[in-house]
Amino acid sequence: MISVFVDELEFDTIIGLLDFERVSLQKICVSMEFQASEFVDYAVVCKITQEEFNHQKFYKVEDALEYFSTKFKDLYPTLKKFYMKISKINIISNAVVGAKIVKNY
Repeated sequence: MISVFVDELEFDTIIGLLDFERVSLQKICVSMEFQASEFVDYAVVCKITQEEFNHQKFYKVEDALEYFSTKFKDLYPTLKKFYMKISKINIISNAVVGAKIVKNY
């Protein structure tokens, strides 16, 4: 099965638990992969991802991963596999950190 992917979608958003993270924008990098039996429009996926991050203002990266795994399954009912990786680029000076999820439906 063919996969549609988005690699390294970068934008600034509010994400995090710490006080300064709730008021200051942080640069994040999001990569995703979709396997579905229907057309997955990567332009729509990018738009939804950025809009929802800016609207939801997630406290934890893990919460965002669970949110998007449900959101995209609802949007693409034939989704068989979903992968998402969220990296916080500048939160630690000498490392890129984050979390990822793989869901098989």
